[in-house]
Order: sequence, then C-alpha cells, then structure tokens
Amino acid sequence: MLNIERQHARTLYGIETRISDDPAAQIGAVWQKFLSENLADDIPERLDDLLIAMYFNYEGEPSDPYHFFLGCEVGDVACVQDGFALRTIPVGNYAEFLAVGKMPAALVETWQQIWKADLKRNFAADFEIHDPATPDQVAIYVGVI
Repeated sequence: MLNIERQHARTLYGIETRISDDPAAQIGAVWQKFLSENLADDIPERLDDLLIAMYFNYEGEPSDPYHFFLGCEVGDVACVQDGFALRTIPVGNYAEFLAVGKMPAALVETWQQIWKADLKRNFAADFEIHDPATPDQVAIYVGVI
C-alpha cells in the first residue's frame, strides 16, 4: 500500500545544477563535488548530518530538463556563500518510498519503479533523505496531488 505523508517545508543550503542531457552523469558529478570537497562542513546553521537531494523546476515530463540540488537542512541563514544556493522543499503531500541495498543501484531501481507507478505527481518537488548512519537506505518522497 502506498504511504502518503504530509511534509513540512524544509529550508536547504547546498549546491545545484540543471539536469538535461545525461542525468546519471550530471547528478553523479554534483555528488562527487559535494562529497570530495566536504561541502557539508561549509554549511552554516546545519540542523543535522542528513544529506537531502531535491529534484525541482521540472519543465514537463520527468525526462525533460529539471534542477537537482544537494545539501542539508538549515535553520536561519542570513546570507549564502558564493557557489551555494538556498532552496525550500514546499509543504505538501508526498508519496514515501524506501530504497534499500547497494547504492546507487538500489536508488536507481527504486526511481525506475516510481516512474512506472500510477502516481498523481504534482512535479513541484521530489526529494531524498540520505542518512550517513544508514548508507544502504534512502527515503524518497515524491510530491503528489
């Protein structure tokens, strides 16, 4: 049975890119930059150690261009450093999925199942919560109407 949860708005601080041609390579490059440069350490007012990936600004179908963001949830942030962005996950209803297994393969497989599912998506934002304490599990939240 599909689990729909009402999620509160979350303010995120991190880095982003526009995804168009090769999503796997482009998203992988953002992850590589974030982790190799330890960018989480540069995020002020970080609430916890969770990493949040957000997909937003969809230009139509999931295969059309969209934006990908990777960062952390933050409290009050007065200003944003060069090279970083501040974004908000909108409050709303989200279908919850759990990717379990070796990453990123388990994550890709779960997203493939989501794309095939009969969901009434709102395409406002989808997000993943990556907990370093459980690296073989990723919670995925897909915005629904």
